[in-house]
Order: sequence, then C-alpha cells, then structure tokens
Amino acid sequence: MKLIAEPLTTDGFTPFGQVITAPNTYGRQTFTGSLAHADRPPVLSTTHTPARQAPFIIDRLERHPHSSQTFLPLDVGRWLIVAATAADSSQVRAFIADGMTGVTIGRGIWHGSLTALDRDASFAVMMWKNDAPDDDEWATITPLTIEVPPAT
Repeated sequence: MKLIAEPLTTDGFTPFGQVITAPNTYGRQTFTGSLAHADRPPVLSTTHTPARQAPFIIDRLERHPHSSQTFLPLDVGRWLIVAATAADSSQVRAFIADGMTGVTIGRGIWHGSLTALDRDASFAVMMWKNDAPDDDEWATITPLTIEVPPAT
C-alpha cells in the first residue's frame, strides 16, 4: 500500500486532534479542544530527532489511551505526522507540517513516530503519564509506504 503525505491543514487533521499555530495578531490563542488525560501527572519533555529520508515504511502505530500528546516545534524544518483513527493501514493519513506548526494528537488516536524530514529537529512534547505499562499501546499494521513530496 502507498500513501502520499499531504500538507497539514486544520480541517484535514480534525479527526486526529488539533493544529497549533501562533496567532496572526497580538494576543493569546488557547488550544484546549483535544487536550485530555485520565488522572495522570503532566510530563513536559524535549526531544531531538534525526532527519529521515522518504519514502518511509510504516508497520507499527502507537497510541496513548490515557492522554493526548502535543508536539511543539522548537528548531524544526518540515516534519511528518502519521495518524489514524484505527490501527489499520487503510485508515492512516500522513501530513507534512512546517517548522512553525505544532499538533495535539487526541487521546487514543493511533500515530506514527516523530519524524523530521529536511534536517534534524528539536521538539517540546507534552502529555500525561505515570510510566504504567498501559501509558503506550502498540499495534502492527500491514506495511504502508509513505511518500513525501519535495519541499517547494
């Protein structure tokens, strides 16, 4: 199976969570629409990930049944978000985000690993967890090749 990653849009990503952008004018925006947890403490972490070259073969997805998970770019070029409402290759969608846009992946939504595209990247990651075995669930799916159009 083959999937071509599409540009990240608010409408396109709505089934999986919320897109986070800076406001266009002075002031504050609040992004609480997809933040969720089940009595676990908050964990804010940073991560540095190497850039990977497309195409990508995805054969595993993960989800967090007790928490949403937010990814905020700190020093990022383009990056790939893979998400699905079910652990099934036919349900997977892939999105290309720019380095100024974050996302919150909703509680219980299946997703791929954090993937930097054009250069190594650093992110802040927010979720709720207590290091219990059920903080993360993994599922094997039929392998899916994800292609990423070149940057323009």
